[in-house]
Amino acid sequence: MTSVAAAAVLLGAAAKADSLAPSSFSATIGVGGVTDITDKLGVISAGSPTTALADVMFIVDTTGSMSGGIADVDAALAGTVAALAPLGSIATGAAEYKDKTNAGDPFDYQLDQAITTNSALTQTAINGLTAGGGGDDPEQGLFALTTATTDSATGWRAGAKKIEVIVGDAPSHDDVHPTAAGGVSVGSTATTLSSNGVTLIALNASGITGDSGLDSFSQFDSTTGLLSMGVAGSLSDFTNSTDITNAIVAAVGSSFATYSTVSLGLVGPAPSNCGVSLPSAFTGSFDRSIDRSFGFGDVGVTGVSAGVCSFDIGLFADGVLLATESDSITVTGVPEPSTWAAMLIGFAALGYMGYRTRAKAAFRSAA
Repeated sequence: MTSVAAAAVLLGAAAKADSLAPSSFSATIGVGGVTDITDKLGVISAGSPTTALADVMFIVDTTGSMSGGIADVDAALAGTVAALAPLGSIATGAAEYKDKTNAGDPFDYQLDQAITTNSALTQTAINGLTAGGGGDDPEQGLFALTTATTDSATGWRAGAKKIEVIVGDAPSHDDVHPTAAGGVSVGSTATTLSSNGVTLIALNASGITGDSGLDSFSQFDSTTGLLSMGVAGSLSDFTNSTDITNAIVAAVGSSFATYSTVSLGLVGPAPSNCGVSLPSAFTGSFDRSIDRSFGFGDVGVTGVSAGVCSFDIGLFADGVLLATESDSITVTGVPEPSTWAAMLIGFAALGYMGYRTRAKAAFRSAA
């Protein structure tokens, strides 16, 4: 079985697309007017998603012993992207890490390709990775994970599931095994990854390279490492490119299998000439074993200024965009009757205040 076929099996049976209804809405209101997009219904289907966004950042140790591991990552990329494609929109990126802080390498972390939907660019970046440097056993893997998560240059897409694939054959410098670039520790890295919703796929290349192992300091495992500190993901060994593809696809599929918060949100910037009021989110323990429907009720739209107010609303599960619908509200320059009434009341109040002011002035003048 090829790596793509094996990975496809791990993804499970094809699913219907997640959806948000109604899929579009249009109306005309005046300034100050309100309209409702009624009975907003989100459906998250059984099985793997087909319209989700997923960003996969490959973070590879490129110190001296890693030639074999780099070659396998290079060979695995195309098959991995193809196997993940049924999930929806897949974007990839590539970065590498060495150990400038302790071993005098050219860098501790380097971004080679920001997140892109053009996998050929990522393939070119990985093709260009070469092994060299290092010196001591630990490298700067934890610092690399932290930087890739927080650096805006990484290019994470809004609403995408963030996945970091770290590939290495040696442990990381931290506060116990100094000196860690940026002063990172296992705990600080766990906080950074979990708070940013990153799924971690840790791939140990020591079976190929003969080095000490990515988890030889127990920094990544589910007992004392990152996976025990609230970071979702997996840790596994690999000996070839097929192992890499299968491990990534299995972990990504698993990361979509359960979710706890389902919400509506604006996709893109908020419109300037109308206000949008979104209903509350659903929270609980959900999975994709069956189709699940979430009745959100009404979305309220208020006219602010004249013009066409266009916006998209997305269905999100744990912050990951699953489905989108589009709305267009024409706001006329004529205020709504209720707005006119409020304005008239205001004008009347101002007139009365003016009358009282003039009357008082006249009384003081007569006195």
